[in-house]
Amino acid sequence: MKAGTILIGIVVLIILIRQFVSSAFFYDRDRIQIVIYDETPAYYSLERGGNIHYVTTFAADSRTSVPGGYKEYRIGGLGRLVELEKKPDLFKKTFSRITGSMTDFYFYPRSMDIYYGNKEEFTIPSASVLFTYASNANMFDRLYLWLQFVGKRKTALDEVKIKKINQDDKILLSDQTFARQYLGFFYQKTLREENKTVQIIYQLSYSAAYNISRIIDGEGVRVVDVDKGEATSEKEISKKRCHITEKGSGSFSKTAYRLKNYFGCTLGRGEGRLSDIVFYLYNTEGDWE
Repeated sequence: MKAGTILIGIVVLIILIRQFVSSAFFYDRDRIQIVIYDETPAYYSLERGGNIHYVTTFAADSRTSVPGGYKEYRIGGLGRLVELEKKPDLFKKTFSRITGSMTDFYFYPRSMDIYYGNKEEFTIPSASVLFTYASNANMFDRLYLWLQFVGKRKTALDEVKIKKINQDDKILLSDQTFARQYLGFFYQKTLREENKTVQIIYQLSYSAAYNISRIIDGEGVRVVDVDKGEATSEKEISKKRCHITEKGSGSFSKTAYRLKNYFGCTLGRGEGRLSDIVFYLYNTEGDWE
């Protein structure tokens, strides 16, 4: 019995150490992007080690396209869609597409409601939200984020607004206008300074390639080409979610690793005609169209 208890303790300790080492405490990113989804969803972009922080809010009655083939959806109904589809990753994809940046963490109520209204006033996330809401953040991520917000006043965050378009009695979020107006606000300085260029190759869905290109651009990485390419083989595509190749040898760049980790791709060496990095979408197209 004693040996079993010790073994369980060792296993738990290993898990905790792994979570801590992989947590936001050790991120090498310049900014961390967070979605808090509730009555008034908000997107926070925090500068690590700095004082330039942004927040943008989303009225529940406004509508946007949800990646993955779901098309146009009310922001206030997104939580119910996530609940029905059992795909919380839709929070990450949807708000990444709107803002043109890579969402790191999302938080949402464990009991999902459908929200209505045009309220857009933001609040500083409370400890209750950060520690009790469902999330893709582990316990150390939650602690790190709480430390970033604790003691902050609303005046510490610059509010950015997404222009809305009234169309057929619907309120649509103009993500393209947002991208033009706030391009560079969510840049990762480290990736920008690496100055890597990316070519995106898709097979079927230009809209997926376009959505992904906006997100990559928004991170500070220059997309120089989006092109339709021929599949190498059906067998190869069926085995790969997506694949990234980078010129050169030795260690991969931070840019290549960031794309690999965010989109869940394989990573290897290869030669691109137009860019330092080539991003083959493969099966990722369906997730982002």
